[in-house]
Amino acid sequence: MKLSIGVIFGGRSLEHELSILTAIQMMDNIDKERYDVVPIYIAKDLTIYTGGALRFIDSYKDFNLINRYATKVSLINKKGRFVLQTTGLIKREYKEIHLAFPVGHGKNAEDGSIVGYLETLGIPYVGSDIYSASLCQDKIFTKEILSVNDLPVVDYTYFTDNDYLNDKEAIFKEIDKLSYPLVIKPARLGSGIGIEVVRRKEELESSIEKVMKNDNRILVEEYIDHCKEYNMSVLVSKGKLIGSVIEEIEKDGICDYYDKYRKESDEDDVYRRTYPADISKALAEEVEKVSKKAYKVLALAGTARFDYLYDSKKKKLYVDEVNTTPNFFSHHLFEDKNIDYRELLCIMIKEAIDKIHKEENMLKEVDDEMFGKVTTKDIRNMK
Repeated sequence: MKLSIGVIFGGRSLEHELSILTAIQMMDNIDKERYDVVPIYIAKDLTIYTGGALRFIDSYKDFNLINRYATKVSLINKKGRFVLQTTGLIKREYKEIHLAFPVGHGKNAEDGSIVGYLETLGIPYVGSDIYSASLCQDKIFTKEILSVNDLPVVDYTYFTDNDYLNDKEAIFKEIDKLSYPLVIKPARLGSGIGIEVVRRKEELESSIEKVMKNDNRILVEEYIDHCKEYNMSVLVSKGKLIGSVIEEIEKDGICDYYDKYRKESDEDDVYRRTYPADISKALAEEVEKVSKKAYKVLALAGTARFDYLYDSKKKKLYVDEVNTTPNFFSHHLFEDKNIDYRELLCIMIKEAIDKIHKEENMLKEVDDEMFGKVTTKDIRNMK
């Protein structure tokens, strides 16, 4: 019998559409001889759909097609079986899954929301758990953890919208400790959404107010003028960390979705990838060393991508962001490691299955005699 893999994507995220693209590509490349793929699409209104139509991009161009050809379901734990059950007055089992494969991007999806839901239902899943996912989605949390573990990050400060509204001058004093130009980011969004570059102090207030429309946690960090950008992904297999090749990203300013993900052959392409990157052996070794250490420090699982800034003038490397579910799983970066897309997904699934076996031997309950001993009077006096 094939293992039934529920691919969960979409959700209430600003990166909803990108999640769809990653999921469709991933479902096309999974080993269909080993696995039965079950699309599980979470619409923006949080209705859950399943069905074969969800494997094709044209279905998402007209939502009426999804309503017509996909089936509304709930995902439930039915006495230890993980079942997609139809909604409505008469409920029936639509499909059973054995393992969930979350393919969410951004806040309300990649940030631990989906895996937290799966944890609550007791459904095993592929990839990083709720703790790692939430830490890495919030760029402030990520930088704080990397900093205390002596991993290099650009000088930064941060604040909340309430901090700013209650004492704007105190926030400006902290920002004044940094050197212009500055980058202002929503702490919990990705894919370049909502980022502002500020070159003069006079632009600061208006830029902050723009960013606060996207998030109530704001990150401010120094902008590196002589900057090169590199990416590296890390995959775990049988307890061993495998580093991908390193790619260099060249772009013209802040890029949007279309700039990043359209075909690279477009003549007006403003987002260019070179892999393997043409860098020194010493720098490549440093990127791999930092990536693997960060992977361990953040307790990641599956495939994670590390985005770097490199100050070519000062010859200094910085971790910029960490992606627990990288776009398209960075599959292109593993090809030179003799790991094609199909094998990459197989490795991730195998690691998730091994995790299930480990957790079966872990303690599940403590002091199951408590309720036999406690009385109503005990409860009233509890402190």
